[in-house]
Amino acid sequence: MQDFSLMTTEEHFLLQDALKKNKKQVRKFVLIGVALMILAAVVPQLYLYKYSTPEEANQSLLSITNGWFWVWMLSFIVALVFALIKVTEVRYFTIKKDLMALQKGQIQVPLEAIYHENNNTQTNFMVLLPNTKRKRLFYWTRGALDGYKVGTEVEISYARYSRVILDINKK
Repeated sequence: MQDFSLMTTEEHFLLQDALKKNKKQVRKFVLIGVALMILAAVVPQLYLYKYSTPEEANQSLLSITNGWFWVWMLSFIVALVFALIKVTEVRYFTIKKDLMALQKGQIQVPLEAIYHENNNTQTNFMVLLPNTKRKRLFYWTRGALDGYKVGTEVEISYARYSRVILDINKK
């Protein structure tokens, strides 16, 4: 069992900044998703009613009056939700939980993998937890963090629930 301590005021502000960045990513993706959904709903209707008679258009699978169109739209919406989770690495609710609990953990482990995402605005560190043989992903949300290599022993101070890194040092 790992012990957790209280965050400092500076670490609290760093976590609030991570929440703002995450919220911005979520908003951007939702706007793109809504635009794609409108496009997926409107373009088939325009095509059907432009190039066929109204009777043929109403009987088409892509007609708004057909049940299969709504099944397709629901599937499209579900796919957008899963894409939102995958693309933006949504940690919004866990970061909010961290801001309420104000608990941080500290761990000293070697790095298993390092990668940058979101146009080099975030660096992710994969580590193997000691004594459990489970891997965990920790998130540095303040840009690309260079100078760390796989196998480097690091000490990570992180927010308890979201695993957003508050401080990282080489050992």
